[in-house]
Amino acid sequence: MLWIKLLLSALLLGYLIWALDLAAIVELLKTADWSLVVAATLCLIIGQIFSAIRWAWLARGLGLTVQVGRKIQLYFLGMFLSLFLPSIIGGDVARGYLLAKGRAKAGWPAAASVILERLNGVVGLAMVISFCMLFLDIPAHWVWLWNGGLMLGFLLMLSTGFWWPKLAASAWQGKLSGWKELQIATPEFSAAWWKSLPVSLLFQLLVVQAHVFLGAAVGLELSWYAYGFIVCLIALASALPISFNGFGIREAGYVGLAVWFGGASEAAGAMAALWVLVLLIAAIPGGIVLWKLGGTKVLQKETN
Repeated sequence: MLWIKLLLSALLLGYLIWALDLAAIVELLKTADWSLVVAATLCLIIGQIFSAIRWAWLARGLGLTVQVGRKIQLYFLGMFLSLFLPSIIGGDVARGYLLAKGRAKAGWPAAASVILERLNGVVGLAMVISFCMLFLDIPAHWVWLWNGGLMLGFLLMLSTGFWWPKLAASAWQGKLSGWKELQIATPEFSAAWWKSLPVSLLFQLLVVQAHVFLGAAVGLELSWYAYGFIVCLIALASALPISFNGFGIREAGYVGLAVWFGGASEAAGAMAALWVLVLLIAAIPGGIVLWKLGGTKVLQKETN
């Protein structure tokens, strides 16, 4: 499957290179306001720290207590791996493994903490999109459909104590049935989940603001709500396992939606290039953690 992801990413990036005026993009990058790029980088790094704290809360709700500092290290490591390495060593797999390492019966809670931390973030994304839709010219039926789905999601979250025990009791018993023991319906996890939602919302707002800074640095004129809609929707799309770590889908999405909202395609392309640069800089702490662990070969050997 890796070659299919690489092919799709290459095709989308190749199309952008063919369709956009690269000379104009380079000129925009040369004249960019780099103080705004620094501000965007700080937004992402601060957001990643908040996300690591959120992960610590959710893991604690599942019975795994680890120092927040350790969680922050693992979170940046996961970001580094997810950004640079093939998905045979997924960043989420690595941080889940390292969280469970050396602990008895911690595999399922550690894996669940990673997945649920992602889901909590998805709820934050959906909330930002829902809010931004109110201020944009989006067809009404799409607004109703999106908000209806969001409300359904909240109903599922609120009723976890009702349906989770029934699901666990009715599932088959086997080698992979350890998930049934997860303490998702407990008051401790419920408190951690709802406490984490504002953090997810804050993280997404910081990521949106980072893109606003980058867009302003290269002259991409869009409203904050358009940025919020574009960034969060593309974040959902690029998380699908159909491209190499989101490359191609993210850049094509930025350009396509920015043009749809009236922005200039070359400015959107320049903003997308700057976002990759910001990701590279923000991932440096994760690279340092990986180096201290012994590099990718050691990590791959331990996770296989």
